[in-house]
Order: sequence, then structure tokens, then C-alpha cells
Amino acid sequence: MARKKLYTNNKEKSKDDFKRKKQIKEQVKSVLIACEDKISSPNYFKMIIKKLIGDKKITQDSLVIAKHEHVNPKGVLKDLLNHKKDDKTYKDFEHRWIVIDRDIARVNGGGHPKDDFLTALSEAKSKKVEVAYSNDCFEIWYLLHFVYRDTAISRDDVIKEVIKKLKDKNFATFSKLNKENIKTKEMTELIFNELLELQKTAIKNAKKLLENYADLHNPELDNPSTRVFELVEILSNKIL
Repeated sequence: MARKKLYTNNKEKSKDDFKRKKQIKEQVKSVLIACEDKISSPNYFKMIIKKLIGDKKITQDSLVIAKHEHVNPKGVLKDLLNHKKDDKTYKDFEHRWIVIDRDIARVNGGGHPKDDFLTALSEAKSKKVEVAYSNDCFEIWYLLHFVYRDTAISRDDVIKEVIKKLKDKNFATFSKLNKENIKTKEMTELIFNELLELQKTAIKNAKKLLENYADLHNPELDNPSTRVFELVEILSNKIL
């Protein structure tokens, strides 16, 4: 008669855990991201990270958001290049991305000079860093979840359109949404969850936009456009 096991083989368990963690690390390449704003775009990507970790598809250190020190394109690149934690620098990551806006300088203040944006693009290329830019702002990525838009639109109008679309889709959740709180952590998390089911549509629309510019493609002038979808694709392929 076979003897029953009266204990748990912790050694075997540890081997299985190690094997699973190793498989996860092999499945998702390491990604380092630096963002221009301090709340909305980093929180959006943190929501992707949170879901991936919850689904046990990545480990905690597979994706890292660099420390936020600057709010202009050249500065964001500097934040990424200066990243150092646990003896890892930006060079130790397989994917290195900065998330920036064209954000044309406005008469009443705000925005960036053209040269700042263009210098960030050229310097990023020389350092083998990818750029998930948006022209004019990150929220164009939200809008593309709802509609394909290929005519120029200002930053303020993009945000107005996004707010309207979200309220039309789910007024109960977004009844208090406005241009002042759209970038808060709470709203970013609500927006991420609401838009997740439409992510494939946004990717399709963003790709089509870039394709339409063809040989005349110029990130500084192409309004609207965004490369955020390329970074999202790297991550979203693991959760959709």
C-alpha cells in the first residue's frame, strides 16, 4: 500500500516558481519608459503594467517608468538616459522609449519650441531610443479609440472631444470629467479601463494616420499623429 504524502515538497515548489518567473522574463522584453507629463501618460502605462503583473505575464521589474524630472522633450530624453537603479542603466533595457508631445508653444504660455522637439527626436535616434510622440498631445491617442481623425486639431479641442466621447459612452462614470481633472490619476485609470476594449481600433486608426503622411511624414508638422500605438502594441499584445 502506497504511503500518503503528509508534507509539501517546498523544494519542488520553489523550482516551479523559478521556472515560471524565468518563462515570464523570456516572454516579455524589458522596457524603460520616460514621460513628459507627471500623471496622465505615466499612469496610463502603469495601468498596462498593473494588468500584466496581475495576469502573471510579466515580473515587477520587466517594465520601468523613469524618474520624472523634466517637462520638455529634450528633458524627458535626459530623464531616460540618466536612469539608474539596481545597477541598471537605460542601456540594460531591450526597449527604451520616451513619451513626448509636440505641444506647439501657445501665446498664453505653455508648449515647447520647435527646436526642442526636433532635437529630442534626433538625439533619441542617435542613442537608439524610440519616441512615442503625439502631435499635438497625448490625448489624441484617446480620441483615436472612438474615431479616425485626419484633420488638424488643437490641444484644447482634442481634450473637449475626448471628454464628450467618454461621457457619451459612459456618462455615469464620466459625468464629472472636465479639462481640469482629465489628467488626474483617478481619471486616467478610469479612462484606461473604459478604453481597453477599443484599443485595437485605436491602434488601427493611429497606423492609418501615419501611413497617410507617407513620404511627406514630418513629426513636427503632422497634426494629428501619434506613435504611442507602437509602444502600446509591445505591451498590449500580452493582454488582448
